Amino acid sequence: MKLLVCVDLSESMPHLLMYAKQLALSLKASVCLLHVTDSQEEMLGYGGVFGEFPMYIDAKELRQEIATRFKREHQQLQACSQQLQGDGLNCVGLLVNGTAIVPTIIKEAQKLQADMIIVGSQHKGLLLSLVEGSTSKSLIGQADIPVLVVPVKH
Repeated sequence: MKLLVCVDLSESMPHLLMYAKQLALSLKASVCLLHVTDSQEEMLGYGGVFGEFPMYIDAKELRQEIATRFKREHQQLQACSQQLQGDGLNCVGLLVNGTAIVPTIIKEAQKLQADMIIVGSQHKGLLLSLVEGSTSKSLIGQADIPVLVVPVKH
C-alpha cells in the first residue's frame, strides 16, 4: 500500500506526520511526502494580480529567490522523510512545482499509484475559505482514491 501525504511545511506538519506515521506502520505502507510549491508566489511580490508591475524586474534576482526557497523547502522535506525512515518506514520526499495545488496532487497520486491521500485541514476562516477554497474539500470531490483529512491547528 502507498500513502501520499501532502505537507505544507508549516508548524502543524508534525501533527499530520504523526498520524500518517501511525497509519503507515499499522498498514505496513510506504509513504511519499508531497509538497507542492509555486514559483508564481514570488511574482506576487512584484505587483502580482492586484498591484502595479514595476518598470524593471531583475530576473536574475527573482530566479535566485525562487531557487533559494526551493532549496530550503527541499531540505525541510528531506529531513521529514529521513525522520520517518528512521522510524522504520519506507519513505521518500517529493517537491513538485505546480500552480494548481489540487490537480497537481491528483496527478502525482496517479503517477505514484497511491492508494490513499492524506492531507491536513487548516480550518481557515469563512472569508478565506470562500476566496481560496478548501484543498481538502476539493480533493475529496476530485480524487478517485480515498482521502483522509487530519484536523490540524496552526
